[in-house]
Amino acid sequence: MASKSSNKRVWIFVLSIAFLVIAVFAAQARTERNYRLSAAKHLTLTVDSISYRSSLTRVYGKFVGIPHTSQKLHGITIECKGKKYEANDIDGVDFDRWFQWEDDGLIPVEIDFPRTPSLHNAVMVISTEKGVDRCSLEKIK
Repeated sequence: MASKSSNKRVWIFVLSIAFLVIAVFAAQARTERNYRLSAAKHLTLTVDSISYRSSLTRVYGKFVGIPHTSQKLHGITIECKGKKYEANDIDGVDFDRWFQWEDDGLIPVEIDFPRTPSLHNAVMVISTEKGVDRCSLEKIK
């Protein structure tokens, strides 16, 4: 009987530690919404939200374009507080490859950057085959 009680305590302890670890990891990520990016000449990006994680900053957004036209993205850099953060991964399109807008003219993207401070007033530099855009990124209150 004592071993059953001991086993229950061990399982309760293990589950408690597991929930604590999950809570700590969940608290590490922070997502902010309501960002505005100034107009761009070559490639328009609308920012839906930015997720600040312990190892990276992920920007969720959409490339907006004319249906059935194409573009080639070379890279994206964020300039914030005197430092530059170059995108190291993107989902939705590929760096240095042509992509095309479908009928709705929207391409959802997730762009990963090294960990950054809060991007309340930053500049996003978008380099494409057709030119380079410098867009101001600001948090709307």
